[in-house]
Amino acid sequence: MQYRCKLKLYLKSKIKNWLILFFALMLIILNDVITCKAQNGLEIGGNIGASYYMGELNPGKHFYSPHINVGGFIKYHFDKRNIVKAGLLTTSLSADDKDFDNGFQQLRNHSFKTSLVEISATYEVNFLPYSFTNKNKDSFTPYSSLGVALFFANSLSDKVSVAIPITVGIKKNIFPRFILGIEWSFRKTFTDDLDNVSGEDLSIYSIYTETLATNTTKQTGFRYTKDWYSIACITLSYTFKLGGISCNAYYNNKQ
Repeated sequence: MQYRCKLKLYLKSKIKNWLILFFALMLIILNDVITCKAQNGLEIGGNIGASYYMGELNPGKHFYSPHINVGGFIKYHFDKRNIVKAGLLTTSLSADDKDFDNGFQQLRNHSFKTSLVEISATYEVNFLPYSFTNKNKDSFTPYSSLGVALFFANSLSDKVSVAIPITVGIKKNIFPRFILGIEWSFRKTFTDDLDNVSGEDLSIYSIYTETLATNTTKQTGFRYTKDWYSIACITLSYTFKLGGISCNAYYNNKQ
């Protein structure tokens, strides 16, 4: 028990440090944006799609038990390749051991369902030069993003936890300033409690204990695995152009 408390405090400390570092980097980027404008743009949009959970109750089946997700986001473009994004999303997650043929899961016979709300901040990189003001030239690109998210779920004992969103997607200008996109994101969490099946230390299950011999003690979770959830969605957004080229260093590099 003491070891678990120390581990939990250590993880919370690490998460706090990561959050401080991430938001410090965001401030540096935004300061660079403000002082050196290139093709700045503010993008506002929404998304809708499907969400699903992966963990002890779903070890590896993608799009298992999907639930609708809806959300909104704001992006700041500070050149043709680099973007920062803030997002808000709500969805539900669920799973049931009965849906799997695994004998261990059938014996455990556990299920859960939870609502989830997420606030995220991510750094997005376009793989191709991208212009949100043009329908024909530089109007399509694949992209990827990485960041940090706070999510609130009623299944969590602490109600709030941290996740790392890892996203890939594609986007296309369907009209000047109107952008249609498709993205798929995995959220790596730092909790094993999202599904109400917490990881256990196998040392508590001794082959010499009478309880195990009478089959009244059973393992329920895996200590060294954490829960994941995934978001697949369609996005639609509108972009406002902000300013023009006002940074000599940026301009000279484009000559």
